[in-house]
Amino acid sequence: MDKIEKIGKFEAITLLITLVANNIIFNISSMVLNSTSTGAWVNIIYLSIISIIFILISSALFKSFSNSDIIDVSEYLGGKFLKCIVAILYIIYFIGFSALCLRYFSNSLQLIYFKYSPLIFIMLLFVIPAIISNKAGLKAIVGVTRLSFPFTFFGIIILMFAASNDFVWQYLFPAFGYGLDSVFINGLSNLFAFNVIGYLFLLKPMLKEEKHFKTISIVSVIICGIYILMSIISLLMTFPFIVETDEMFSIYLLTRLVSFGNFLQRVDAIFILLWIFIFLTFLSFNFYCILKLFKKIFNVRHSTEMSYSLSVLVIGIALAFKDIRTVKYMFRNYLKLYAVILIFVVSFIILLLAYLKKKKSRRKDMMKK
Repeated sequence: MDKIEKIGKFEAITLLITLVANNIIFNISSMVLNSTSTGAWVNIIYLSIISIIFILISSALFKSFSNSDIIDVSEYLGGKFLKCIVAILYIIYFIGFSALCLRYFSNSLQLIYFKYSPLIFIMLLFVIPAIISNKAGLKAIVGVTRLSFPFTFFGIIILMFAASNDFVWQYLFPAFGYGLDSVFINGLSNLFAFNVIGYLFLLKPMLKEEKHFKTISIVSVIICGIYILMSIISLLMTFPFIVETDEMFSIYLLTRLVSFGNFLQRVDAIFILLWIFIFLTFLSFNFYCILKLFKKIFNVRHSTEMSYSLSVLVIGIALAFKDIRTVKYMFRNYLKLYAVILIFVVSFIILLLAYLKKKKSRRKDMMKK
C-alpha cells in the first residue's frame, strides 16, 4: 500500500464500474425515484449529459497538472493549508459513505439471510477483507476486481433484462413526474448518483499512463448513467408503487422475479453473492483512498497500519445509526448534498482557479523570455 502503485487503463475502468455497481446496490435508483417520481428516467438522462460535460471540462483542466490529483492541485493553489482542508473534506466523505453503505448492506443481509446473526459479525466479514486487501496493496484490490468484472458488468444487465417480462411501459409516464422543477432544478441534487467523479479526481496519480485519464473518465461516467437509467426504468416499469414507498432493498425485489425456466429459479442468492464481492471492492478501495489521503496530510511512512483504527472508526459510525431508515435519512439530508457540493462545486472551483493560476504563471514566464 505504501509503495507507489500504478494501474492500467482496463484495470481502472473495471474498478470504477464496480464502484458504480455499488451505488445500484445501495439503492441510489430508488432514492432518485422517490424524489422525482416517474420523471426519474428523464432526470438521469439530464444529469448524465451534465456529468459528461462536467468531466470533459475537468479532464481538460487536469491536463495542466501532470501526475496530480485534486489534493495536489489544491496544494498548488493554496499551499499546505488548502491541501489539508480539501483532503479532510474528502476523508469525511469517504468515511461517512463507507459507514452508511456498511450499515445498509449488513442490515439488509441480516434481514434477508442472517436473522439470528449479530450485526457486528456481518460487518466484520466485510471489514476484515478490506484490511487484508489494503495490506496487500492496490494491485490486490484491482486484481480481484478484474477477475470478477465480467460478472459485475453483465450481472446488472442480465438482472434488468431477465425481469423484462413484467415490464409495463405505461408506468414510465408522465415523463416529468412531479413537474419540471423536480426534474431539472430540485433534481440536481441527484448528481450524487455520479459520485464516481469524486474517485476520478483522485485517480490520475494511480495510472500507468496519464493520457488515458480522459477516456477512463468518460467511459466511467457514461456507464454510470446507463446503469442507473436501466435500474430506474426496470424498477419503475415493474413496481410503480416504489415512487411512493421507501423500499429498503428495492433492487433485490427484481431478483425475486428472475427465473430461467423450471431448472433454475430463485436466483436471488447468486446476485447477493455477486453484490458481496462488489461491496468488498468498494469498501477496500474506499479504505485505500482514505489511507492515501492521510498519508498526504501527515506524511505517514506506513499508512497501512492505520487501517485497524480506520476499520474501528467506520464500524463505530455504522453502529451508531439506529436502523436503515436512519441511514437513509442521513444520506438524503446530509451526505448527499455534502458530496454534490464537494465534488461538483468545491473541487471544480479549486481545479479551475488552479488552472487559471498556472496559465497566468506561464504567461509571465513567456514575457520574461
